This record gives sequence, structure tokens and C-alpha cells, in this order.
Amino acid sequence: MRIVQIGAYPLSTDHIAGGVEASVYGLSHVQSCDCEVHVFDCPRMATQQKVENDNGVIVHRFVNQGRRQMSSAWKAKQIAEEIIELKPNVCHIHGTNLYSWLVYRALRKKKEPVVVTVHGLARVEKKSALKKRFSFKKLFQYVYQGWVEKQFLSQMPMAVVDTDYVKDRINQYPIKKKPIMHVVPQGIDESFFGLNCSKDSRVIVSIGAIGPRKGHLVTLKAFETMKQKVAEAKLVIAGTVADYPYLERLRQSVEQSKYGSDVSICTDLSNEDVKQLYEEAHLFVLHSEEESQGIVFAEAMAVGLPIVATNVGGVPYVVGNEKNGLLLQYGDEKAFADAMAFLMTDEKQWKAMSDASRVMSQNYHWTIISNSIKLIYQSIVDNNEKS
Repeated sequence: MRIVQIGAYPLSTDHIAGGVEASVYGLSHVQSCDCEVHVFDCPRMATQQKVENDNGVIVHRFVNQGRRQMSSAWKAKQIAEEIIELKPNVCHIHGTNLYSWLVYRALRKKKEPVVVTVHGLARVEKKSALKKRFSFKKLFQYVYQGWVEKQFLSQMPMAVVDTDYVKDRINQYPIKKKPIMHVVPQGIDESFFGLNCSKDSRVIVSIGAIGPRKGHLVTLKAFETMKQKVAEAKLVIAGTVADYPYLERLRQSVEQSKYGSDVSICTDLSNEDVKQLYEEAHLFVLHSEEESQGIVFAEAMAVGLPIVATNVGGVPYVVGNEKNGLLLQYGDEKAFADAMAFLMTDEKQWKAMSDASRVMSQNYHWTIISNSIKLIYQSIVDNNEKS
């Protein structure tokens, strides 16, 4: 079978930025074991047009002349034509932005078999950001990206979503014809399953894109409260920078904090650096405002970390409250602090939740996920042959 994956692919495998890159990379490499896999990377400024072989995965790179999505969109038709020339058995698009939608339309016009994975919900995320802090830029993003996503969802007969939360939210969208949705989670790199967190360290790690949606400022305040009970605790906040003004606010808050010397902020780490953080940690926390799934939770679970997080979006479909972690209401700093203190001091509960995390993480092996995806591919191919 010849498979074409369409979505962001890492420029360097030493640094995978974001969930889409991790998903496209992980799924492609598992599929390449028994299929011919091509990845059409989204157009970028930091590269040149070329074709390269990454351990059996054939990666097609394209140049983007501008920084905005609109610039990538101009390449959509050309890229779709190159995909069609390969005569793929199935095309798998990742994302619901303008570029993805235009590639989808060009492929479907030629009756190519296509499936789409929905990575995050623009309508939900942008509305939340707009409510939190109004600006005309955010208003434009909400209207424009929400409209594109709505049009795209109304045109695709089938979609892959990572949790039932995403499925339920799409079913609430104001569109007449909703896609048939298959719930298949995003997986994690196999190397995480060979790591072990620290039983004895006092390090709490929070990994997630540095921006308002991940709630790192709330985590910092909760940590300050928790320090009154667990004086030896340390906090490491790490992630790719999504919002530089937010990063600056976070750094200023750390500098002004009474416990600033016990807080570290690490940005744009390599994959190996991230793995080292997990191994040095005793607890994983993330105070997200919204998540569709949260790959970092699965990574933390694989290394045996108990989790303290918010009971929002797709999080409760990944983290079991009072099983392998504790889920609290978003914005409740005191409850978050109490939960962290509890798992930092109760060795028996920490051990039980650590063991549960390892068991629950087994659902996120790419091999298992790839088998589910291949069944979807086969149904698409069969339906395409019938039509």
C-alpha cells in the first residue's frame, strides 16, 4: 500500500515541535515497516524544496515565501498535483487549517481517497483566547479560522479524532452534515516506554507550549502555595514558545516569586533533553485551559509519573482521576496546590498512581494505533473502488 501523509514533519528529528509533528512522524515511521510512505511536509520558510529519505519515510519539502497560513495556501494546488502523480492508495491529511482544506479539495476533485485527522479545535481554542483577552487580531483569528474549520468539517465524510471529547464538540458544531468520526488517540515515541521517573527526587515538571492555554502562570502560583507544605520541591516548566509576551510575563513572575530560585523555565528543548526531564521528575503537572488529548500526558504516564491536571477537554479521557492522577477545576490554584502536595508526600498513593500510569500508557503505542488507522484506510479504499 502506498500512503501519503500530509502535515507538519520535523525539520530535525532531534527537535519535534508540537503534537502534529509528533503524530505525523510517529505514524509515518510505524507504517513504513510494511508500506511505502510519503510525507508532504507543510511549506516552510526555513527549508528548500527537496525530497529526502528519513529511514524509509520519503519526505517532500516545500518552500513558503511568507510567514502566514495564506502564503502556504498558494502552494496547495501544486502540492496536491504532485501527490496525485504518486497514485497513492490513501491520503491522510493532518489538521483543519486553510492549507489542509485546499489540499483536501484539490484531492477530492480528482476523487483521491482521503481521510483527515482533526488536531485540536480552532473554533474552541480561538474563542477561549478571545474571551481571555480581546484584540482585533484574536477576533480575526476566531472568525477566519473558525469559518475555515466549519467549512472543512462540513465537507469531509469521515474524520479521525483523538478523544470522545473532540467527537462530542464537533457534533455540537452548527453544520448540517457532520462527518462520521473514528476515535483513535495520538501515540508517543516508543523510547518513552523504556524510561523511568525518579522515586526520590523533589522535582515537579510541567511540559507544554509556553502560552496562556497551558496555564503555566497558574501552575507557578499553585507551586508557591504548595512550597509551604513541601519546602524542598522544585518546579521545571518546559515547552516550545507559542507566545513570547506570555513567556516574558512568566519569567518576570518567577523573578518576583519568593521561591523563584526553585523554578526553572526551559524552552525549545531537544527530544533527549525532554526525556531527561521526565526521568528526573517525581510528578507531572499541567494546568491546561483546554486540550483535545495532550500527548505530554501519555509521555508522562509511560515513564511512570502520577499526574495533576485540569478536568477539561480531552484530559479526563487520558488521565484517570484518582487512578493515575488527580484532576481539578481550571483556575482553582489552592486545590491544585493541595493535589501536588498530596502526591509529593504520600508515598503509597504516589506508587499506586505511578503503577497505574504505566499500565494506562500501553494504549498509546504507535503500533496499536497504526493498526486501527489501517482499518480506516482499508474502508476508504474499498468505498472509493465501489464509487
